[in-house]
Amino acid sequence: MSSLEENIDVEHIASMSLFSDFFSYVSSTVGSWSVHSIQPLKRLTSKKRVSESAAVQCISAEVQRNSSTQGTAEALAESVVKPTRRRSSQWKKSTHPLSEVAVHNKPSDCWIVVKNKVYDVSNFADEHPGGSVISTYFGRDGTDVFSSFHAASTWKILQDFYIGDVERVEPTPELLKDFREMRALFLREQLFKSSKLYYVMKLLTNVAIFAASIAIICWSKTISAVLASACMMALCFQQCGWLSHDFLHNQVFETRWLNEVVGYVIGNAVLGFSTGWWKEKHNLHHAAPNECDQTYQPIDEDIDTLPLIAWSKDILATVENKTFLRILQYQHLFFMGLLFFARGSWLFWSWRYTSTAVLSPVDRLLEKGTVLFHYFWFVGTACYLLPGWKPLVWMAVTELMSGMLLGFVFVLSHNGMEVYNSSKEFVSAQIVSTRDIKGNIFNDWFTGGLNRQIEHHLFPTMPRHNLNKIAPRVEVFCKKHGLVYEDVSIATGTCKVLKALKEVAEAAAEQHATTS
Repeated sequence: MSSLEENIDVEHIASMSLFSDFFSYVSSTVGSWSVHSIQPLKRLTSKKRVSESAAVQCISAEVQRNSSTQGTAEALAESVVKPTRRRSSQWKKSTHPLSEVAVHNKPSDCWIVVKNKVYDVSNFADEHPGGSVISTYFGRDGTDVFSSFHAASTWKILQDFYIGDVERVEPTPELLKDFREMRALFLREQLFKSSKLYYVMKLLTNVAIFAASIAIICWSKTISAVLASACMMALCFQQCGWLSHDFLHNQVFETRWLNEVVGYVIGNAVLGFSTGWWKEKHNLHHAAPNECDQTYQPIDEDIDTLPLIAWSKDILATVENKTFLRILQYQHLFFMGLLFFARGSWLFWSWRYTSTAVLSPVDRLLEKGTVLFHYFWFVGTACYLLPGWKPLVWMAVTELMSGMLLGFVFVLSHNGMEVYNSSKEFVSAQIVSTRDIKGNIFNDWFTGGLNRQIEHHLFPTMPRHNLNKIAPRVEVFCKKHGLVYEDVSIATGTCKVLKALKEVAEAAAEQHATTS
Protein backbone atom coordinates (compact mmCIF):
# COMPACT_ATOMS: atom_id res chain seq x y z
CA MET A 1 0.00 0.00 0.00
CA SER A 2 2.93 2.36 0.26
CA SER A 3 2.83 3.08 -3.48
CA LEU A 4 -0.83 4.00 -3.14
CA GLU A 5 -0.12 6.43 -0.34
CA GLU A 6 2.88 7.80 -2.21
CA ASN A 7 0.92 8.63 -5.36
CA ILE A 8 -2.29 9.70 -3.58
CA ASP A 9 -4.19 7.76 -6.21
CA VAL A 10 -7.84 7.93 -5.20
CA GLU A 11 -9.14 6.97 -8.64
CA HIS A 12 -7.16 3.74 -8.55
CA ILE A 13 -8.75 2.79 -5.26
CA ALA A 14 -12.24 3.63 -6.48
CA SER A 15 -11.82 1.17 -9.33
CA MET A 16 -11.09 -1.59 -6.83
CA SER A 17 -14.46 -1.49 -5.05
CA LEU A 18 -15.86 -4.59 -6.74
CA PHE A 19 -12.70 -6.52 -5.99
CA SER A 20 -13.01 -5.64 -2.30
CA ASP A 21 -16.64 -6.83 -2.29
CA PHE A 22 -15.58 -10.03 -4.04
CA PHE A 23 -12.79 -10.54 -1.49
CA SER A 24 -15.29 -10.07 1.33
CA TYR A 25 -17.49 -12.79 -0.12
CA VAL A 26 -14.63 -15.24 -0.67
CA SER A 27 -13.32 -14.67 2.84
CA SER A 28 -16.72 -15.41 4.37
CA THR A 29 -16.98 -18.75 2.56
CA VAL A 30 -13.78 -20.08 4.11
CA GLY A 31 -14.46 -18.95 7.66
CA SER A 32 -14.09 -15.34 8.63
CA TRP A 33 -12.19 -12.30 7.49
CA SER A 34 -8.51 -12.14 8.40
CA VAL A 35 -7.57 -10.03 11.36
CA HIS A 36 -5.22 -8.03 9.15
CA SER A 37 -8.08 -7.09 6.81
CA ILE A 38 -10.60 -5.77 9.34
CA GLN A 39 -8.63 -4.46 12.31
CA PRO A 40 -7.21 -1.34 10.61
CA LEU A 41 -10.72 -0.52 9.39
CA LYS A 42 -12.07 -0.88 12.93
CA ARG A 43 -9.54 1.56 14.27
CA LEU A 44 -10.18 4.11 11.55
CA THR A 45 -13.71 4.52 12.87
CA SER A 46 -13.01 3.81 16.50
CA LYS A 47 -14.37 7.09 17.87
CA LYS A 48 -18.01 6.33 17.07
CA ARG A 49 -17.65 2.77 15.82
CA VAL A 50 -20.80 3.12 13.77
CA SER A 51 -20.19 4.19 10.18
CA GLU A 52 -17.73 2.19 8.11
CA SER A 53 -17.39 -0.89 10.32
CA ALA A 54 -21.18 -1.19 10.49
CA ALA A 55 -21.36 -1.02 6.70
CA VAL A 56 -18.76 -3.74 6.32
CA GLN A 57 -20.59 -5.98 8.78
CA CYS A 58 -23.88 -5.43 6.93
CA ILE A 59 -22.29 -6.35 3.59
CA SER A 60 -20.73 -9.48 5.07
CA ALA A 61 -23.98 -10.53 6.74
CA GLU A 62 -25.98 -9.92 3.55
CA VAL A 63 -23.60 -11.98 1.44
CA GLN A 64 -23.73 -14.84 3.95
CA ARG A 65 -27.55 -14.78 4.01
CA ASN A 66 -27.68 -14.75 0.23
CA SER A 67 -25.22 -17.61 0.12
CA SER A 68 -27.48 -19.82 2.22
CA THR A 69 -30.73 -19.00 0.39
CA GLN A 70 -29.86 -18.22 -3.21
CA GLY A 71 -26.67 -20.13 -3.81
CA THR A 72 -23.12 -19.09 -4.36
CA ALA A 73 -23.44 -17.77 -7.91
CA GLU A 74 -26.51 -15.63 -7.20
CA ALA A 75 -24.99 -14.11 -4.03
CA LEU A 76 -21.84 -13.12 -5.86
CA ALA A 77 -23.83 -11.68 -8.76
CA GLU A 78 -25.90 -9.51 -6.42
CA SER A 79 -22.82 -8.22 -4.59
CA VAL A 80 -21.34 -7.14 -7.95
CA VAL A 81 -24.47 -5.71 -9.55
CA LYS A 82 -25.57 -3.80 -6.42
CA PRO A 83 -22.45 -2.55 -4.64
CA THR A 84 -23.66 -1.36 -1.25
CA ARG A 85 -20.96 1.09 -0.29
CA ARG A 86 -20.24 2.98 -3.51
CA ARG A 87 -22.11 6.19 -4.13
CA SER A 88 -19.61 8.08 -6.26
CA SER A 89 -20.98 6.99 -9.67
CA GLN A 90 -23.94 9.34 -9.51
CA TRP A 91 -21.57 12.31 -8.99
CA LYS A 92 -18.87 11.27 -11.38
CA LYS A 93 -19.51 13.98 -13.99
CA SER A 94 -20.21 16.91 -11.64
CA THR A 95 -17.68 19.69 -11.18
CA HIS A 96 -17.43 22.39 -8.53
CA PRO A 97 -15.42 25.63 -8.60
CA LEU A 98 -13.27 26.28 -5.55
CA SER A 99 -15.42 29.32 -4.78
CA GLU A 100 -18.39 26.96 -4.37
CA VAL A 101 -16.39 24.59 -2.18
CA ALA A 102 -15.35 27.49 0.08
CA VAL A 103 -19.00 28.23 0.88
CA HIS A 104 -19.45 24.76 2.40
CA ASN A 105 -17.40 25.44 5.52
CA LYS A 106 -19.86 24.87 8.35
CA PRO A 107 -20.15 21.80 10.62
CA SER A 108 -23.54 20.88 9.15
CA ASP A 109 -22.50 21.62 5.57
CA CYS A 110 -18.85 20.86 4.94
CA TRP A 111 -16.92 19.94 1.82
CA ILE A 112 -13.22 19.14 1.55
CA VAL A 113 -10.94 18.89 -1.47
CA VAL A 114 -8.37 16.11 -1.70
CA LYS A 115 -6.31 15.78 -4.86
CA ASN A 116 -8.71 17.91 -6.90
CA LYS A 117 -11.71 15.81 -5.88
CA VAL A 118 -14.54 17.16 -3.76
CA TYR A 119 -15.93 15.26 -0.79
CA ASP A 120 -19.06 16.08 1.21
CA VAL A 121 -18.27 15.09 4.80
CA SER A 122 -21.29 16.80 6.39
CA ASN A 123 -22.63 13.53 7.79
CA PHE A 124 -19.22 12.29 8.86
CA ALA A 125 -17.54 15.24 10.57
CA ASP A 126 -19.00 14.44 14.00
CA GLU A 127 -17.82 10.83 13.67
CA HIS A 128 -14.32 11.66 12.47
CA PRO A 129 -11.95 9.46 14.54
CA GLY A 130 -9.39 12.27 14.71
CA GLY A 131 -11.86 14.66 16.32
CA SER A 132 -12.68 18.25 15.40
CA VAL A 133 -9.40 18.74 13.53
CA ILE A 134 -11.32 18.01 10.33
CA SER A 135 -13.10 21.34 10.77
CA THR A 136 -9.91 23.27 10.04
CA TYR A 137 -10.14 22.22 6.39
CA PHE A 138 -13.86 22.71 5.75
CA GLY A 139 -14.18 24.43 2.37
CA ARG A 140 -10.45 24.04 1.68
CA ASP A 141 -7.91 21.82 -0.03
CA GLY A 142 -6.79 19.21 2.50
CA THR A 143 -4.66 17.03 0.22
CA ASP A 144 -1.40 17.29 2.13
CA VAL A 145 -2.79 17.18 5.65
CA PHE A 146 -4.92 14.18 4.69
CA SER A 147 -2.01 12.22 3.22
CA SER A 148 0.22 13.12 6.17
CA PHE A 149 -2.11 11.75 8.84
CA HIS A 150 -4.02 8.88 7.28
CA ALA A 151 -3.21 5.29 6.43
CA ALA A 152 -3.27 4.21 2.79
CA SER A 153 -6.44 2.20 3.44
CA THR A 154 -8.31 5.39 4.36
CA TRP A 155 -8.35 6.51 0.73
CA LYS A 156 -10.88 3.79 -0.01
CA ILE A 157 -13.24 4.99 2.72
CA LEU A 158 -12.93 8.55 1.41
CA GLN A 159 -14.67 7.48 -1.80
CA ASP A 160 -17.98 7.13 0.05
CA PHE A 161 -18.11 10.93 0.29
CA TYR A 162 -17.06 11.78 -3.26
CA ILE A 163 -19.41 14.23 -5.02
CA GLY A 164 -17.37 15.47 -7.96
CA ASP A 165 -14.21 17.10 -9.20
CA VAL A 166 -12.76 20.58 -8.85
CA GLU A 167 -13.61 22.79 -11.81
CA ARG A 168 -10.72 24.42 -13.66
CA VAL A 169 -7.90 22.84 -11.69
CA GLU A 170 -5.06 25.28 -11.05
CA PRO A 171 -1.43 24.17 -11.51
CA THR A 172 0.07 22.78 -8.31
CA PRO A 173 2.37 25.38 -6.68
CA GLU A 174 6.04 24.47 -6.83
CA LEU A 175 6.22 24.40 -3.03
CA LEU A 176 3.55 21.70 -2.76
CA LYS A 177 4.85 19.83 -5.79
CA ASP A 178 8.33 19.62 -4.26
CA PHE A 179 6.92 18.65 -0.87
CA ARG A 180 4.90 15.79 -2.34
CA GLU A 181 7.90 14.58 -4.32
CA MET A 182 10.02 14.70 -1.17
CA ARG A 183 7.43 12.74 0.79
CA ALA A 184 7.21 10.16 -2.01
CA LEU A 185 11.01 9.84 -1.93
CA PHE A 186 10.99 9.24 1.84
CA LEU A 187 8.33 6.57 1.37
CA ARG A 188 10.47 4.80 -1.21
CA GLU A 189 13.44 4.99 1.14
CA GLN A 190 11.36 3.24 3.83
CA LEU A 191 11.81 6.14 6.26
CA PHE A 192 8.27 5.72 7.54
CA LYS A 193 9.15 2.22 8.77
CA SER A 194 10.09 2.01 12.42
CA SER A 195 12.88 0.06 14.08
CA LYS A 196 11.11 -2.18 16.58
CA LEU A 197 14.41 -2.73 18.39
CA TYR A 198 14.75 1.03 18.89
CA TYR A 199 11.36 1.20 20.59
CA VAL A 200 12.05 -1.86 22.70
CA MET A 201 15.16 -0.09 23.96
CA LYS A 202 13.16 3.07 24.66
CA LEU A 203 10.60 1.07 26.62
CA LEU A 204 13.31 -0.70 28.63
CA THR A 205 15.02 2.62 29.36
CA ASN A 206 11.80 4.03 30.75
CA VAL A 207 11.25 0.93 32.87
CA ALA A 208 14.79 1.34 34.24
CA ILE A 209 14.13 4.98 35.19
CA PHE A 210 10.89 3.95 36.90
CA ALA A 211 12.66 1.15 38.78
CA ALA A 212 15.42 3.53 39.90
CA SER A 213 12.85 5.94 41.30
CA ILE A 214 11.16 3.21 43.33
CA ALA A 215 14.48 1.70 44.44
CA ILE A 216 15.63 5.01 45.93
CA ILE A 217 12.68 5.29 48.34
CA CYS A 218 12.84 1.58 49.15
CA TRP A 219 16.48 2.06 50.13
CA SER A 220 16.07 5.32 52.08
CA LYS A 221 13.19 7.37 53.50
CA THR A 222 15.15 10.57 54.03
CA ILE A 223 13.80 13.78 52.52
CA SER A 224 16.73 13.96 50.08
CA ALA A 225 15.94 10.42 48.90
CA VAL A 226 12.27 11.32 48.52
CA LEU A 227 13.16 14.37 46.40
CA ALA A 228 15.62 12.39 44.26
CA SER A 229 13.06 9.63 43.71
CA ALA A 230 10.37 12.17 42.76
CA CYS A 231 12.66 13.81 40.20
CA MET A 232 13.42 10.40 38.70
CA MET A 233 9.72 9.61 38.48
CA ALA A 234 9.11 12.99 36.82
CA LEU A 235 11.78 12.13 34.25
CA CYS A 236 10.08 8.78 33.70
CA PHE A 237 6.75 10.56 33.13
CA GLN A 238 8.40 12.90 30.61
CA GLN A 239 10.01 10.07 28.66
CA CYS A 240 6.81 7.99 28.77
CA GLY A 241 5.01 11.03 27.39
CA TRP A 242 7.29 11.04 24.35
CA LEU A 243 6.78 7.30 23.91
CA SER A 244 3.01 7.59 24.08
CA HIS A 245 3.21 10.46 21.58
CA ASP A 246 5.06 8.19 19.12
CA PHE A 247 2.50 5.40 19.38
CA LEU A 248 -0.49 7.72 19.07
CA HIS A 249 1.05 9.24 15.94
CA ASN A 250 1.15 5.71 14.49
CA GLN A 251 4.92 5.82 14.17
CA VAL A 252 5.69 2.39 15.61
CA PHE A 253 3.38 -0.34 14.30
CA GLU A 254 1.91 -0.64 10.81
CA THR A 255 -1.33 -1.82 12.45
CA ARG A 256 -2.94 1.33 13.80
CA TRP A 257 -5.16 -0.24 16.45
CA LEU A 258 -2.07 -1.73 18.09
CA ASN A 259 -0.46 1.72 18.28
CA GLU A 260 -3.60 3.01 19.96
CA VAL A 261 -3.69 0.18 22.50
CA VAL A 262 -0.11 0.88 23.61
CA GLY A 263 -0.84 4.62 23.57
CA TYR A 264 -3.76 4.10 25.94
CA VAL A 265 -1.71 1.96 28.31
CA ILE A 266 1.11 4.49 28.55
CA GLY A 267 -0.93 7.69 28.25
CA ASN A 268 -3.92 6.85 30.43
CA ALA A 269 -2.77 4.13 32.82
CA VAL A 270 0.84 5.22 33.37
CA LEU A 271 0.58 9.01 32.99
CA GLY A 272 -3.05 9.76 33.86
CA PHE A 273 -3.73 11.69 30.64
CA SER A 274 -6.91 11.05 28.68
CA THR A 275 -5.79 9.80 25.28
CA GLY A 276 -9.09 10.90 23.74
CA TRP A 277 -8.64 14.44 25.07
CA TRP A 278 -5.01 14.56 23.99
CA LYS A 279 -5.73 13.37 20.45
CA GLU A 280 -8.50 15.93 20.00
CA LYS A 281 -6.21 18.74 21.17
CA HIS A 282 -3.01 17.55 19.53
CA ASN A 283 -4.48 16.78 16.11
CA LEU A 284 -5.92 20.29 16.01
CA HIS A 285 -2.51 21.68 16.91
CA HIS A 286 -0.89 19.79 14.02
CA ALA A 287 -3.47 20.96 11.50
CA ALA A 288 -3.39 24.61 12.60
CA PRO A 289 -0.18 25.35 14.55
CA ASN A 290 -0.18 28.86 16.04
CA GLU A 291 -3.27 29.72 13.97
CA CYS A 292 -6.00 32.13 15.11
CA ASP A 293 -9.33 33.09 13.58
CA GLN A 294 -9.94 36.48 11.99
CA THR A 295 -10.40 38.13 15.42
CA TYR A 296 -7.22 36.50 16.78
CA GLN A 297 -9.04 34.02 18.97
CA PRO A 298 -6.71 30.99 18.97
CA ILE A 299 -7.72 27.96 16.93
CA ASP A 300 -4.63 26.13 18.17
CA GLU A 301 -5.37 25.48 21.84
CA ASP A 302 -1.66 25.39 22.64
CA ILE A 303 -1.55 29.20 22.33
CA ASP A 304 -4.91 29.77 24.03
CA THR A 305 -3.27 30.84 27.29
CA LEU A 306 -4.93 34.15 28.18
CA PRO A 307 -5.21 35.80 30.64
CA LEU A 308 -1.80 34.63 31.90
CA ILE A 309 0.22 34.54 28.66
CA ALA A 310 -0.22 36.32 25.31
CA TRP A 311 1.92 34.90 22.50
CA SER A 312 1.62 37.83 20.10
CA LYS A 313 0.71 41.49 20.10
CA ASP A 314 -2.34 40.68 17.98
CA ILE A 315 -3.64 38.28 20.64
CA LEU A 316 -2.82 40.90 23.27
CA ALA A 317 -4.97 43.44 21.39
CA THR A 318 -8.04 41.33 22.17
CA VAL A 319 -7.55 41.90 25.92
CA GLU A 320 -9.59 44.75 27.41
CA ASN A 321 -9.56 43.87 31.10
CA LYS A 322 -7.10 46.15 32.94
CA THR A 323 -6.30 43.51 35.55
CA PHE A 324 -5.33 41.05 32.85
CA LEU A 325 -3.18 43.68 31.14
CA ARG A 326 -1.38 44.34 34.41
CA ILE A 327 -0.64 40.61 34.78
CA LEU A 328 0.60 40.33 31.20
CA GLN A 329 3.17 43.06 31.79
CA TYR A 330 5.17 40.55 33.80
CA GLN A 331 4.56 37.39 31.77
CA HIS A 332 8.22 37.01 30.80
CA LEU A 333 9.18 36.98 34.48
CA PHE A 334 6.80 34.32 35.76
CA PHE A 335 6.49 32.19 32.62
CA MET A 336 9.08 29.59 33.55
CA GLY A 337 7.46 29.18 36.97
CA LEU A 338 4.13 28.49 35.31
CA LEU A 339 5.56 25.45 33.57
CA PHE A 340 5.73 23.61 36.90
CA PHE A 341 1.90 23.62 36.94
CA ALA A 342 1.49 22.46 33.33
CA ARG A 343 0.96 18.80 34.20
CA GLY A 344 -1.67 19.70 36.79
CA SER A 345 -3.57 21.60 34.11
CA TRP A 346 -3.40 18.66 31.70
CA LEU A 347 -4.63 16.25 34.38
CA PHE A 348 -7.56 18.56 35.12
CA TRP A 349 -8.63 18.82 31.47
CA SER A 350 -8.15 15.08 30.99
CA TRP A 351 -10.48 14.27 33.87
CA ARG A 352 -12.98 16.86 32.68
CA TYR A 353 -12.97 15.24 29.25
CA THR A 354 -13.68 11.79 30.68
CA SER A 355 -16.61 13.24 32.62
CA THR A 356 -18.23 15.67 30.17
CA ALA A 357 -17.27 14.68 26.60
CA VAL A 358 -19.85 12.98 24.40
CA LEU A 359 -18.60 9.40 24.54
CA SER A 360 -20.14 5.98 24.15
CA PRO A 361 -20.51 4.03 27.42
CA VAL A 362 -17.61 1.78 26.39
CA ASP A 363 -15.33 4.70 25.54
CA ARG A 364 -16.20 6.51 28.77
CA LEU A 365 -15.48 3.39 30.81
CA LEU A 366 -12.18 2.91 28.99
CA GLU A 367 -11.08 6.53 29.40
CA LYS A 368 -12.15 6.99 33.00
CA GLY A 369 -11.18 3.49 34.13
CA THR A 370 -7.63 3.71 32.82
CA VAL A 371 -7.13 7.22 34.21
CA LEU A 372 -8.39 6.05 37.62
CA PHE A 373 -5.92 3.19 37.46
CA HIS A 374 -3.13 5.76 37.17
CA TYR A 375 -4.19 7.44 40.40
CA PHE A 376 -4.61 4.06 42.09
CA TRP A 377 -1.04 2.94 41.45
CA PHE A 378 0.52 6.40 41.86
CA VAL A 379 -1.11 7.25 45.19
CA GLY A 380 -0.92 3.64 46.37
CA THR A 381 2.82 3.40 45.71
CA ALA A 382 3.54 6.64 47.59
CA CYS A 383 1.44 5.71 50.61
CA TYR A 384 2.74 2.15 50.79
CA LEU A 385 6.45 2.97 50.53
CA LEU A 386 6.68 6.24 52.47
CA PRO A 387 5.67 7.17 56.01
CA GLY A 388 3.73 10.15 57.37
CA TRP A 389 3.60 13.26 55.21
CA LYS A 390 6.34 12.20 52.81
CA PRO A 391 3.96 10.63 50.25
CA LEU A 392 2.50 14.11 49.68
CA VAL A 393 5.97 15.54 49.09
CA TRP A 394 6.87 12.75 46.68
CA MET A 395 3.67 13.13 44.66
CA ALA A 396 3.77 16.93 44.58
CA VAL A 397 7.41 17.11 43.45
CA THR A 398 6.78 14.44 40.82
CA GLU A 399 3.88 16.41 39.35
CA LEU A 400 5.66 19.77 39.44
CA MET A 401 8.92 18.52 37.95
CA SER A 402 7.10 16.51 35.30
CA GLY A 403 5.22 19.64 34.24
CA MET A 404 8.47 21.56 33.89
CA LEU A 405 10.26 18.80 31.96
CA LEU A 406 7.39 18.38 29.51
CA GLY A 407 6.38 22.01 29.20
CA PHE A 408 9.91 23.28 28.66
CA VAL A 409 10.29 21.11 25.55
CA PHE A 410 6.88 22.12 24.22
CA VAL A 411 7.48 25.87 24.38
CA LEU A 412 10.79 25.60 22.53
CA SER A 413 9.00 24.10 19.54
CA HIS A 414 6.48 26.81 18.64
CA ASN A 415 6.40 29.70 21.06
CA GLY A 416 8.05 32.87 19.84
CA MET A 417 7.35 31.81 16.24
CA GLU A 418 4.80 33.36 13.87
CA VAL A 419 1.19 33.58 15.02
CA TYR A 420 -1.19 34.16 12.09
CA ASN A 421 -4.89 34.60 11.39
CA SER A 422 -5.08 33.89 7.65
CA SER A 423 -5.31 30.28 6.57
CA LYS A 424 -2.09 28.91 5.12
CA GLU A 425 -1.56 25.80 3.07
CA PHE A 426 -0.29 22.86 5.11
CA VAL A 427 3.44 23.05 4.38
CA SER A 428 3.97 26.76 5.02
CA ALA A 429 1.83 26.64 8.16
CA GLN A 430 4.07 23.99 9.70
CA ILE A 431 7.38 25.70 8.89
CA VAL A 432 6.67 29.33 9.80
CA SER A 433 5.25 28.34 13.20
CA THR A 434 7.88 25.80 14.19
CA ARG A 435 11.45 25.79 15.49
CA ASP A 436 14.03 22.99 15.51
CA ILE A 437 16.51 22.38 18.30
CA LYS A 438 19.85 21.08 17.08
CA GLY A 439 20.26 17.34 17.03
CA ASN A 440 22.73 15.60 19.33
CA ILE A 441 22.60 12.60 21.66
CA PHE A 442 21.30 14.56 24.66
CA ASN A 443 18.80 16.74 22.79
CA ASP A 444 17.40 13.79 20.84
CA TRP A 445 16.88 11.83 24.07
CA PHE A 446 15.70 14.65 26.34
CA THR A 447 13.13 15.98 23.87
CA GLY A 448 11.98 12.58 22.64
CA GLY A 449 12.92 13.51 19.08
CA LEU A 450 10.72 16.60 19.21
CA ASN A 451 13.80 18.76 18.76
CA ARG A 452 13.22 17.95 15.07
CA GLN A 453 9.83 19.61 15.30
CA ILE A 454 9.74 20.95 11.73
CA GLU A 455 10.33 17.48 10.32
CA HIS A 456 7.82 15.97 12.75
CA HIS A 457 5.12 18.44 11.74
CA LEU A 458 5.69 17.85 8.05
CA PHE A 459 5.80 14.06 8.44
CA PRO A 460 3.94 13.25 11.70
CA THR A 461 3.87 9.48 11.15
CA MET A 462 7.63 9.18 10.58
CA PRO A 463 9.42 7.45 13.49
CA ARG A 464 11.52 9.84 15.54
CA HIS A 465 14.75 7.92 14.88
CA ASN A 466 14.55 8.91 11.20
CA LEU A 467 13.95 12.63 11.66
CA ASN A 468 17.64 13.54 11.89
CA LYS A 469 18.20 11.65 8.63
CA ILE A 470 15.82 13.86 6.67
CA ALA A 471 16.66 17.19 8.37
CA PRO A 472 19.35 18.27 5.85
CA ARG A 473 17.00 17.70 2.93
CA VAL A 474 14.16 19.55 4.66
CA GLU A 475 16.50 22.48 5.25
CA VAL A 476 17.43 22.57 1.56
CA PHE A 477 13.74 22.44 0.66
CA CYS A 478 12.99 25.41 2.95
CA LYS A 479 15.83 27.51 1.54
CA LYS A 480 14.74 26.78 -2.02
CA HIS A 481 11.28 28.18 -1.31
CA GLY A 482 12.32 31.12 0.84
CA LEU A 483 11.09 29.66 4.12
CA VAL A 484 13.08 30.22 7.30
CA TYR A 485 14.43 26.95 8.71
CA GLU A 486 15.15 27.81 12.33
CA ASP A 487 17.56 25.34 13.92
CA VAL A 488 19.08 26.55 17.20
CA SER A 489 20.50 25.33 20.49
CA ILE A 490 18.34 24.85 23.60
CA ALA A 491 19.83 28.00 25.13
CA THR A 492 19.18 30.11 22.03
CA GLY A 493 15.66 28.75 21.71
CA THR A 494 14.91 29.61 25.35
CA CYS A 495 16.21 33.16 24.85
CA LYS A 496 14.03 33.57 21.76
CA VAL A 497 10.93 32.48 23.68
CA LEU A 498 11.63 34.85 26.59
CA LYS A 499 12.43 37.71 24.21
CA ALA A 500 9.11 37.27 22.43
CA LEU A 501 7.29 37.22 25.76
CA LYS A 502 9.09 40.38 26.88
CA GLU A 503 8.14 42.24 23.70
CA VAL A 504 4.47 41.41 24.22
CA ALA A 505 4.78 42.31 27.92
CA GLU A 506 6.08 45.76 27.00
CA ALA A 507 3.16 46.19 24.62
CA ALA A 508 0.81 45.16 27.44
CA ALA A 509 2.30 47.86 29.66
CA GLU A 510 1.71 50.47 26.94
CA GLN A 511 -1.83 49.24 26.33
CA HIS A 512 -2.55 49.34 30.07
CA ALA A 513 -1.22 52.89 30.29
CA THR A 514 -3.42 54.11 27.44
CA THR A 515 -6.56 52.57 28.97
CA SER A 516 -5.95 53.93 32.49
